[in-house]
Amino acid sequence: MKDVGKISIIGLGLMGGSFALALKNKGFKGTITGYDISKNCVKKALRSQAIDVAAENLRDAVIDAEVVVIAVPLGKYETVLGETGKYLSSNCIVTDLGSVKMQALEMADRLLPKYIHFIGGHPMTGSERGGFEAADPFLYENAYYFLTPEDDTPADAIKTIESMVKNLGAYTVCLSPSQHDLIVSRISHLPHILAITLVNFIDKNMGISHLPFVGGGFRDTTRIASGDPNIWKDILFTNKGEIIKSIESFQLLLDEFKYCLEHDKDENIIQFLRNAKSIRDGVPHHGRDYMSPLYEITVSIEDKPGTIAELTQLISSNNINIKQIEILHSRQNKGGALRLAFESEKDQNSVLEILKQNGFYNIHCL
Repeated sequence: MKDVGKISIIGLGLMGGSFALALKNKGFKGTITGYDISKNCVKKALRSQAIDVAAENLRDAVIDAEVVVIAVPLGKYETVLGETGKYLSSNCIVTDLGSVKMQALEMADRLLPKYIHFIGGHPMTGSERGGFEAADPFLYENAYYFLTPEDDTPADAIKTIESMVKNLGAYTVCLSPSQHDLIVSRISHLPHILAITLVNFIDKNMGISHLPFVGGGFRDTTRIASGDPNIWKDILFTNKGEIIKSIESFQLLLDEFKYCLEHDKDENIIQFLRNAKSIRDGVPHHGRDYMSPLYEITVSIEDKPGTIAELTQLISSNNINIKQIEILHSRQNKGGALRLAFESEKDQNSVLEILKQNGFYNIHCL
């Protein structure tokens, strides 16, 4: 990691707390100062040694910091930027973890001194849980991490933040703030709206609750609806322009699907289904332009306690690191399948032989 002596993290909930824990876990030798309006969060962060210094206020948090990481809800940016700007040193770089970048940049340009470089950041990771108690030192590992520097941002400042992000184990993706907001409106914000709408639809459809009868498919589809309502309110209104356009585009596609059903267009429907299956089956391969290639296999496993643990222990005992793992399907009292991804073709081939020699079956390279 590029030499940074002092990092200040404003907000010690899930994202900020995980950021601090990840830095410490990766061996960061500098000082981490933390601030949060919740004194309880600060105490927990100190007790877990995620931070070295607990600041009493925003002023004390940012003085002499070389990097300031804003990890608060979007609705709090105005306060944080407004109250810290005049205390930032001239060599300080400010970044954030928010999921909307155009408005964050606008506030930074308006509220921070002109000599301060703001580099927007958005890690594509998280959890339905919140608070420092949910913080995880491995939250950022293997996650895409968007960075949205301005055209005139110095290369050294960008390299400093890129180095910090890579040290967390994440993959950096640089693009413009407007490109970012368009992308996340479609892959993150619209799916959240669909999840919450579906839950509300099922719960109160014609006055009858269907929720007692839902299964795993419904729970998987709507898992993200459990996100913090206040945080999501800020996100949705902050990026509402792009989100509204995404909703309108989605409505057109839904209307087309409805039309095909109404008019018995069975070939069109099967094409919808085939296309969706093909795209969804390929999701783990997407984004390869942004990160190092991974070498994947699938393996069938028996549905019984300890099988996954046995498999992963077998691989790790041979000093091979699993970069990604995904349960592809699981059926009660029957078999399931795992997708495993590795950093090199050598690791992939080694795992193939190890699993075959130890009685695992139906193993395929992807």
